[in-house]
Amino acid sequence: MSCKDSRMKYCKEALGTTSPQRVSPNGHYKKPKYKENSCAVETHKVRGNGENLTGNIPINILVPAFREELIVFEDYTENHNKTFLQLSVKPALPDNTFRVLDVRIYTRDSEEPIDIRITTNPFGPEFTGIPRGIQVENFVRITVTNTLESPSVLQVYMEKTFCICCRESGEQE
Repeated sequence: MSCKDSRMKYCKEALGTTSPQRVSPNGHYKKPKYKENSCAVETHKVRGNGENLTGNIPINILVPAFREELIVFEDYTENHNKTFLQLSVKPALPDNTFRVLDVRIYTRDSEEPIDIRITTNPFGPEFTGIPRGIQVENFVRITVTNTLESPSVLQVYMEKTFCICCRESGEQE
């Protein structure tokens, strides 16, 4: 088994992709042994902030008119990850009209991106965003396209939980 294959096995166990608990024939729990690798799980959040706000606070990203494939976030690491994205769209001020954005989510496990269309509530008078939650594994990049003639605002909240494995010597893999 290659080093990378070994690392992925431990990361998948740490992130819960495969069952980390092993039960012996007599029904007792066996703790997984990590002799070669030591893995740590961390979560990074991409979010906004505000006074007296709690929970999933999105960050606002201005998407200019007629903009294609604007990169919102890109991961240059090779760490195994699970990522939760919460997306919505709202009109850019001072305009308050219906909005549509096309979002593409790229993962390491697929050559084809996940295409999502997000819109504001089509029934005014205020066109508020309809949040959309998506969870993916091995997230790499998210892009957004605005095909309309006026700017829009993409609201993004992201939690990226990833695994980093190290050898016993402390050297990172």
